[in-house]
Amino acid sequence: ITGAGNYTGTTTQTFIIVAKAASTLSIDAIASQTYTGSALTPTVVVKDGSTTLILGTDYTVGYSNNTNVGTATVTITGAGNYTGIKAQTFVIVAKAASTLSIDAIANQTYTGAAISPTVVVKDGNTTLILGTDYTVGYTNNTNAGTATVTITGVGNYSGTTTQTFTIAAKGLAITGLTGV
Repeated sequence: ITGAGNYTGTTTQTFIIVAKAASTLSIDAIASQTYTGSALTPTVVVKDGSTTLILGTDYTVGYSNNTNVGTATVTITGAGNYTGIKAQTFVIVAKAASTLSIDAIANQTYTGAAISPTVVVKDGNTTLILGTDYTVGYTNNTNAGTATVTITGVGNYSGTTTQTFTIAAKGLAITGLTGV
């Protein structure tokens, strides 16, 4: 303070500026994310009122439960002029089974019983697990013709996809004929 008028000289007083609590900040809503098989780390927008804060300067970010279908959490930790933490959730939704591939199924031969060949289902280069990632159903799989296998997504996958395979007629063998 510098004196003016009837006052001369200067005097000084200190005060402390404390970091603002991160709990007072806002985190913009995070759109639903689709399962990819890897940890999802969507970008977050953190604001102090109308001011958008800077990652690494004003806060750091961490994620949890962010790989599989369900509710994931992003947690910001204040830095610089901010202190404390604040969390925001986002949803991870199942990937459509229609994006999966089913390896070609070899032709089968009629046996008189339902034919249920093993299938190999992949998400890109990753081979999926029956019962964990999908279930299998078969139709028209007894008689000669075209049969269908239907994959239904489970867990991190939803919906269905199909693959066909051929059941060939069994050749006849004539036995027991003798020359006359």
